[in-house]
Amino acid sequence: MSAIAAVAERYRRHQTETNWYLCMQAGLPVEEIRPVSEENAESNARFCRGILDDLKEIAFDSLDSGERLTYRALEFYARGEIGEQTYFWLQSQITPYSCPLLFLPLLFKQFRFEGPADAARYVRLLRDYARLVRSLLSFLQGQHARRIILPRAEIDAVSAMLHGYAGGLASFEREQAGAAAHDAITQDIRPAFGELIAFVDGAYRVGAPEAVGLAQYPGGEEYYAYLVKLRTTRDVRPNALHERGMEEVEKLERALDGVRHEVSFDGDAAAFRRFLATDRRFFADTTKAYGERLERHVERAAANVSRFFSRMPRAPYGVAPLPKELAGSQTFGYYEPPTPEKPAGTYLYNAWNPEKTTTLSLASLILHELIPGHHFQICLQRENNALPAVRRYGFAEAGFVEGWAEYAAQLGFELGVYDDPYDRAGRFMQDMMVSVRLVVDTGMNTLGWSREQAVGFMREHLTLSDEQLATESLRYSTDIPAQALAYKTGETTILALRERCERALGDAFDLREFHAWVIGQGSMTLDALTEHVAMMSGLEDHLRDENADQNGE
Repeated sequence: MSAIAAVAERYRRHQTETNWYLCMQAGLPVEEIRPVSEENAESNARFCRGILDDLKEIAFDSLDSGERLTYRALEFYARGEIGEQTYFWLQSQITPYSCPLLFLPLLFKQFRFEGPADAARYVRLLRDYARLVRSLLSFLQGQHARRIILPRAEIDAVSAMLHGYAGGLASFEREQAGAAAHDAITQDIRPAFGELIAFVDGAYRVGAPEAVGLAQYPGGEEYYAYLVKLRTTRDVRPNALHERGMEEVEKLERALDGVRHEVSFDGDAAAFRRFLATDRRFFADTTKAYGERLERHVERAAANVSRFFSRMPRAPYGVAPLPKELAGSQTFGYYEPPTPEKPAGTYLYNAWNPEKTTTLSLASLILHELIPGHHFQICLQRENNALPAVRRYGFAEAGFVEGWAEYAAQLGFELGVYDDPYDRAGRFMQDMMVSVRLVVDTGMNTLGWSREQAVGFMREHLTLSDEQLATESLRYSTDIPAQALAYKTGETTILALRERCERALGDAFDLREFHAWVIGQGSMTLDALTEHVAMMSGLEDHLRDENADQNGE
């Protein structure tokens, strides 16, 4: 075993011991659900400092292309876990998009009982679930004592989410686990939720700010700068991203106006936007009908996608409604990757209020979420048995993961998915959203924007409902700050790489090969992607300055 493989194996063992979600994704038995604690964060950081020390002993220039990607991945993940310890008390642990409870119902739903010992393990995990809930209470109490309290509007969303999780506990009762499971739920988990909800609805609200954004908290500006680098995987300034967003918004307004003229709309740009936001043709009558529209767009993409990819994932894919308890706290939904127990990748869509949920951008949305977006990238990664675990199961590099998904949505023009002018308008509006995110995320977290100012900017440029604007503004400012910056940053990086390769290679450029370079070797930072494409294409000289150009934007 090579030195880099040995470090990767040591990290894999650490992950399987500490990360239940990774075990579930890999089809390994989950033995423990760890609580949120400063002690666990310190233990992880200590281990990861050792990983970084081991990497320093390895000559990077002596590694082949795959080993270099493993090295970069280990660096990224180790530094991320060290950052979780450094900024432990500033993290969002109880908000709808970042709560560690999010995927736990899936774990219990998919749990397999294959022998007598599994019933006991199942009950242990239920007890662990209660321990996790209690640790979230301790964490919130610790944050409150440090004057790090969620804004009032976000607390309302958190309360609704927790009531939803608590209300779904009956589904955890399994006949194979017997009365012990019932006792764990009724005597341990329910009381833990009761205490947590009582605190969130009561004492926690004392001193809660009306303002949003990380800059209001002690150390918040430094933490946001760290998150910008972590999420985009670029060394880029928030101000530069803010300005880039403004430029993109202006460009997309011109593109949307082109559609207005194409369809001969009788009205100005503002009237056209109101039409796109309110005309009933852009709404489904039911939640099911919304899903059916998504499926039709999937079929259109699937008809041509093989012309653009040399390899496609084996895992099937589909759409399904988001769990109803999350409907009030998530704007759109999320992609749920396949697991050994649930082999299909699924986009869970939020259309529980179809009369208020536009379908205008569904073509762009589903290319982002399923094919050739998240489903392609994540499944090709998971199905590649040659990758070490750190690259096969890791996808925390948001700049790459979300950047690829947005690039995939942009690919819809070549796939023929946006032949209808209103589908093109929907793509422009989806692109507008990720560009607006650059403006409002940086605005609320570091430039002093109020939530009302951000909502006003979004309302001026987007076609979202008031309910969607409310959840999106909280997502950027308090839930997962800086994560929304990854989409446009990653998309533009991949597009720039493609354009440079096309210019340099000319007729020898093969788009299918380019896509294999980008998503054939697992998730990576955008800097590592640039290095990898340069090596695979033989264009090191042409792409040598790519990182400097992108990081300096």
